[in-house]
Amino acid sequence: MTARRLTRLLAPGILASCVGLTPVSAGELAGTAWQLLNVTSMDDRVDVPDSPSKYTLEFKPDGTAQIVADCNRGAGSWTSASVGRLQFGPVASTRALCPPGSLSERYLAQFEWVRSYVLEGGHLFLATMADGSIIEFEPPGGTPLAAIVLGEEVRTTDSAQMREAILARLFDQYAAQHDIEATDAEISIFIGDLKRGTGDDGSTAQEALSPDEAARVETMHRDMARSIIRQWKINRQLYGEYGGRVIYQQLGPEPLDAYRRFLEEQQRAGAFTILDKSLEAAFWQYFTDDTRHTFFKKGSEAGAFEQPPWEHQ
Repeated sequence: MTARRLTRLLAPGILASCVGLTPVSAGELAGTAWQLLNVTSMDDRVDVPDSPSKYTLEFKPDGTAQIVADCNRGAGSWTSASVGRLQFGPVASTRALCPPGSLSERYLAQFEWVRSYVLEGGHLFLATMADGSIIEFEPPGGTPLAAIVLGEEVRTTDSAQMREAILARLFDQYAAQHDIEATDAEISIFIGDLKRGTGDDGSTAQEALSPDEAARVETMHRDMARSIIRQWKINRQLYGEYGGRVIYQQLGPEPLDAYRRFLEEQQRAGAFTILDKSLEAAFWQYFTDDTRHTFFKKGSEAGAFEQPPWEHQ
């Protein structure tokens, strides 16, 4: 199927009447996971990943999206106002330099422009409004079972992806147990500081939005702020409980030793089990290989969590 034909199929108002296509509701996207097959531009240029499992997209039922882009990881929000329509909020991602030939940067850049979707032949197609690109995904069928966490399967061949999946589920449970959440006031302060910090960056893109789209962007900004604030609070709580060393990360300080001690405790309690033993060593290496991280100076770790990121600097 060419990019031009898919773009027509995905255009709002046309999708529902297309012969041979059965529109699906957002409820059928929620809880699904996909891996990238290719990205096709309007000039029929096709970019194919060297390994589909390195580029994944997961639609969480709570409206958040988890993204793997080769050596980078991203997170954002997704929303579907009506059948066939789909938008993603700003994607917060790592910015590691992936090996030559990686599609990481091109893949991550697509999400802010996605406006519609369709399912056909078991594949998911996303269409963008910027350059008319079509992003095609396939289900991760046949991907081996790597771990089970809180009764949920984690299917992947990538240790980093497995680690993120295990942490995400355990953090959700931990936050619920400790009543950790971001308040509306904290979110508003965070967004205000963010806008003052970025100045005019992105103003051109904002001006091109309709009032409805601008309102959605504001909602997505709040979702992103909520996620960052919540994770900072989780990290602060874990550091207070387990102590240890703290490392610098793009989205804030990360209590590395606390993560490891928390995971060891959870594993002993049976909260998660790693079934793929070939990935287990790499899973734990993240927490034991000091050469991979930049640490807070010894004795200054507690200061990492003194001032919340939503307070004006």
